[in-house]
Amino acid sequence: MIESVQIATNRYAPNGAQAINMYSVDGGDNLTFGQLLAAVCIRAGANMEAQSINKMNYMNKNVEVLGTASEYLSQLATNTVTNWATVRDFLRNKLGMSSTDAPDSLNTSYEGRFKVINAMKTTMETLTRQAQEDMIDVQSLINQRDVAYTTGTSLIKETGGSSMNIAQILAL
Repeated sequence: MIESVQIATNRYAPNGAQAINMYSVDGGDNLTFGQLLAAVCIRAGANMEAQSINKMNYMNKNVEVLGTASEYLSQLATNTVTNWATVRDFLRNKLGMSSTDAPDSLNTSYEGRFKVINAMKTTMETLTRQAQEDMIDVQSLINQRDVAYTTGTSLIKETGGSSMNIAQILAL
């Protein structure tokens, strides 16, 4: 929750004249409006960075799944599957294929393997498309994070510059 209070710039300011609005977030330290905006921008940037990291971790797992699927696809194409139960479980549990697309026993005929290969290719194409969309999402999050950090940094810089100007004027 954001709370606001006015603080006089000197102890002789009548009725809040020459006052600065100060803000606090969740009962924390008082901040000027510029500092509050900068804090909000930096917090938003940190949140987007965390989302980017989570998305990249998800994408890494997806790459591992696609790598294993590619290996199993090669084994099916060359008819060198040594443990169909392991491949079948992977296809059902990791790729989400149905029991009709990944049957309990592998028909080693060309037609039987071809049916499984086509189902795998369709599923892998969907995963690849999703990976491309995820990459676009990550790039967008990174761009938004950069904008938030740049905005926060600019606000801090401008607030510091304004404070110096005020201090110089008051010194005269």
